[in-house]
Amino acid sequence: MDGGEATPPARAHGDRGLAFPTAGEPSARVLCADGTLVTWELRDLTVVDRGCSMFRGQTVTSASDPEGQVGVVTGVHTELDLIQLNGAVREEEAAAEPGPPVVVARGVSPGELRRVQDLCYGDWVVFGPWLGVVVRVLVDVDVLFDDGAVCRVDWGSAPPPPWLIYLYYPGQRVVAADHQPSTFEPCQWLHGCWNPSRVEGTVCKVTVAAVVVYWLASAHLGADRRLVRASAPPPLHRDVGSLVFYPDAERSVGDHCFFRNPRPHGRDDDRVFERSMCVADVRTTVDVLWQDGTRRRGVPSVSLEPFAALNDHDFFPGELVVVADDAGGEARVGVVRSHDCRDHTVRVSWLKPSGEEPASCEVECDETVSAYDLRTDCCDVFYGCVVVRLASPPGSSAGGGGDDGGAPAQYGKGDAAIASDISWVGHVSDLCDGHVQVTWFDANTSKVLPHDHEIAVIHRQNIDELHDELEKQFLKPHEKGDQELASTDGGATTTLLIERQTDNNREGDHDSTDDGIQGQEDDGDHDSVEEAKVAVDAAAGSGVEDLLRFLQFDVVQSPSDHHYLSDIEQGAAVGRKWTKRVQNEWKILQNNLPETIYVRAFEDRMDLLRAAMVCAAGTPYQDGLFFFDLQLPPSYPAAPPQVCYRSFGLCVNPNLDESGTVCLSLLGTFDGEGPEVWSPANSSILQVVVSIQGLVLTAQPYYNEAGYEQLLGTPLGARNALPYAENAYLLTLRTMLHLLRRPPAGFEALVEGHFRRRGRLVLRACAAYMRTGCPVGSLDGEARAPPERSGERRCSKGFALALAGTMPQLVEAFVDIGAEECEQFRQFAAPPSATF
Repeated sequence: MDGGEATPPARAHGDRGLAFPTAGEPSARVLCADGTLVTWELRDLTVVDRGCSMFRGQTVTSASDPEGQVGVVTGVHTELDLIQLNGAVREEEAAAEPGPPVVVARGVSPGELRRVQDLCYGDWVVFGPWLGVVVRVLVDVDVLFDDGAVCRVDWGSAPPPPWLIYLYYPGQRVVAADHQPSTFEPCQWLHGCWNPSRVEGTVCKVTVAAVVVYWLASAHLGADRRLVRASAPPPLHRDVGSLVFYPDAERSVGDHCFFRNPRPHGRDDDRVFERSMCVADVRTTVDVLWQDGTRRRGVPSVSLEPFAALNDHDFFPGELVVVADDAGGEARVGVVRSHDCRDHTVRVSWLKPSGEEPASCEVECDETVSAYDLRTDCCDVFYGCVVVRLASPPGSSAGGGGDDGGAPAQYGKGDAAIASDISWVGHVSDLCDGHVQVTWFDANTSKVLPHDHEIAVIHRQNIDELHDELEKQFLKPHEKGDQELASTDGGATTTLLIERQTDNNREGDHDSTDDGIQGQEDDGDHDSVEEAKVAVDAAAGSGVEDLLRFLQFDVVQSPSDHHYLSDIEQGAAVGRKWTKRVQNEWKILQNNLPETIYVRAFEDRMDLLRAAMVCAAGTPYQDGLFFFDLQLPPSYPAAPPQVCYRSFGLCVNPNLDESGTVCLSLLGTFDGEGPEVWSPANSSILQVVVSIQGLVLTAQPYYNEAGYEQLLGTPLGARNALPYAENAYLLTLRTMLHLLRRPPAGFEALVEGHFRRRGRLVLRACAAYMRTGCPVGSLDGEARAPPERSGERRCSKGFALALAGTMPQLVEAFVDIGAEECEQFRQFAAPPSATF
């Protein structure tokens, strides 16, 4: 903005604006209705409406109880106050000194208005059988000069700044940048001709010349990104009249519009063009469905706050959920009736099994269960989701592409002749009794079954990312012309570049190096390794002496179940320097491993290792065993080792996902800097395994997620950290059961010996959590609960219910291997209700 930012003078509606705070900053930019951008201290601002952040499907919390239950927005209702800037209605008044804004109307519904531009950034558009989203708008701007001459400026707009939907609007005063008359010389002159005296005028018309569309789905192909990309129309669409659009953006302060049916403004109506009105104030109310099943209508948006950090065990009424049998049995499907976010329990109506018949929606029974025992069904349908009705099942011949890999049907000009039909595109307006209620873009409503392949879900996209993707793949760079306009409205000058669109629509090998790590053979003197070891050993406490005398390090033959065993190329013969380095790593491991980490190297595959670690008390992973397979690449140590976690399909930690990926800066799989990243000269395998144990398997794993460390000590962090820890503990117990069934080759004795000694303490910990309600991770090495502290948040009822369901399996597994003192816990094999 040329001229900088200013403090707005007192004027009608001048106390309202659209705020754009920056995280960590004490101030925020505020866009006023007249286009002025000012900066205010946050302490001087009061939120009066949150309509810009409210849309169908948005999850919210109460502003007065951010740690409480979450709701989902099911409807949005807006009232607008409109003004006309400059106080000018007729064109002869436009060049005069700006007057105060004129209030045109109050309490106007957005349905009574039309936009300055038919199509805007972020709009959904339908073209025959194709659905897409507008990622760029190209407009023509007609400028009326004070002497009656009119020129048309071709302009290729970039995506608008976040505080503007329209860069130009009728009635806006503009001036050539730097007052250079040549700006308008190459323009198309609709009335009169170029004259060097014409440097300032009024925008009288804004026309969408073309749009760039990212095609997301098709009635025939569904939402398969690969098929859609191969078959869709070109991104650049010039015939904008053939597009049927569905506005996505909510109106906010500073937006410009017209009445659909023009109203008299109390002045002569002999204008040359229709001047736009400006939104000066917004009042938004929303309909909310809360997790406990209650619905509230007309909730003021200011009383809510957007909530984006749902955890995996937040459920909403109407969602389909399943509880799967670990042994591979048939999944039980139910409909959520309510969710208690504090107890982490869910009331579910279980559906009768359908067998071979189409999915049944007949309720069998109701039950209150632990949220930790449920997961959402795979249909991935949620309130507010945009969906398309499929003309035929994806992959069928009617859909233009088959599962046999045949080429998908290509876009043809005949598609443009299809009548404009938006009845196959809609949004999810409700979830009820196993059905999905869809409100189609033609305003009709119907119910569908989520598993009958009637609809495909289009997930909300980041428009900027879609634009960047198209820019890289399809669009040619635009040559920038030398035409610029500057807005002179509101006392601030905005210089905007006018772009003229042209017609032209290996990794390197690393040699192994000798990196000076030989000097660390005996003492392993990395500061970071020693610090992590001290932390791990101290936390392990009295649990260390219970470990079976299993050699901490040994060199044996490679196991048949190693994750990287089949990578023959990586295991090929390497040079002496590489071999020497690996042997030196072995020696460091043999001399410096903490007492709770066990490693096996393999003489026939020197590139492979397997590590096991016992987790310490004071964490959700207490007494758990965790296994990792490692491979050293031929370029080692120039490149870090590859590491795969033996997950059994369970995500126990943000840094250890279901696929086995280990996210750690040291491995190059997570952002980091300085000593956090791999150093060929200083890093080692010892540092890797100690870092996983000490820095990943921590007491509060929720904050391991990228960016979540800033939530420590906040209501949002407090709301999610405890359930994440509870679930991590439950998954650790399930991991124990998997390990007892299928111990990693070469570590069978460690697995059995560890749980024979520690099984009773695992069961004692479960019993302590159920009886005392102490928070997860608060027990000592002997599974003793600490004294209750006032105000401390206790573990949830849902956690205790899940433990009650898991303990009988643990008791049986531990008794089967001869674990000590486990028979006493058979009492916990009773039904969950009896243990509470």
